[in-house]
Amino acid sequence: MNTCTLTSIGIGLLRRDLLAPAADKSVSFIIYVYPITSETTLSIELSHSTHKVPMTDSNEAYILGRNYSANARLNLQYFLWKDGGFTLHPRIPATAENLRVAEIGVGTGIWLVDLARYLPPSAQIDGFDIDLTQCPPAEWLPSNVKVHNLDCLAPLPEHLLEQYDIVHIQLFHLAVHNNDPAPIIQNLLKLLKPGGWISWGEINYSNFKIVRTEDGNDTEDSLTPLLEMIGTLGGTRPNWTTDDWPLRLPEFFERNGLVNIEADDRPFPLELLPFQLDTALMASEEISYKALDRVRKSLGDECRALILKVFQNRQKLAYTVGRRTVIGQRPLN
Repeated sequence: MNTCTLTSIGIGLLRRDLLAPAADKSVSFIIYVYPITSETTLSIELSHSTHKVPMTDSNEAYILGRNYSANARLNLQYFLWKDGGFTLHPRIPATAENLRVAEIGVGTGIWLVDLARYLPPSAQIDGFDIDLTQCPPAEWLPSNVKVHNLDCLAPLPEHLLEQYDIVHIQLFHLAVHNNDPAPIIQNLLKLLKPGGWISWGEINYSNFKIVRTEDGNDTEDSLTPLLEMIGTLGGTRPNWTTDDWPLRLPEFFERNGLVNIEADDRPFPLELLPFQLDTALMASEEISYKALDRVRKSLGDECRALILKVFQNRQKLAYTVGRRTVIGQRPLN
């Protein structure tokens, strides 16, 4: 009889077929929820052979984490984004009775929970994502908030078409391919009632700028190479941080028939830049383990070394980018 022992360190998701024991094997599992170190590898030992654990297709498409640290990062990102701004763009009418609102890509569900506090109790707020494990349990959500499994890039179910007064999407940059958000826009517009509104918020990397304190004037800039490494996934793809589609969202909205289009651009204030930097370093570390280690182990190590350098200079150097929200309305006819 073979013995299989699996040690899991903060991996978040394992393939069911690899966990299911065969009849002739005695299997024990040891699960540690703890940050993975640069020396950690994940493998399953069966007798004298070692099998690397592959990623599933859905897991491979999402290069950020889904553990408790990633949840905290997403929540902090949300409140930093909202600071000095809004939960929902003030031009979008949201006081009508029986309002129906949809969010695409809910993450932890923090926007849904926050929005429910501002809308009339009759409003129905639905969140859609391909993975809902980062959300609170359904029974803990506000009574008018529900979350559903949905791939926004796939054909939409018939019962969802033209059902929503507002569709909200935010920080979806990594899901946009070829510098073209049109396929996503076209799918989301199918959710809107005539006269309904879409709101799309993204980081505007065209405003990227290194910011230094007086003590940091001579500090080495490790942020720019870190952003380059993350943006290109270690040189394996074009740099998504140089994509200009967030700047051109109004143009994409107009091409797809939306009217009353408006763009809102807000910088992060200086006092929030260290916190914004923290979230960027957390996301970079997630990508280093989940994507760069799989390209080449030394690439992940190099990324984590850059992260450490940036963090060590947190009191001297940060970066600023813009917060861009673009809204548009589907015509009534």
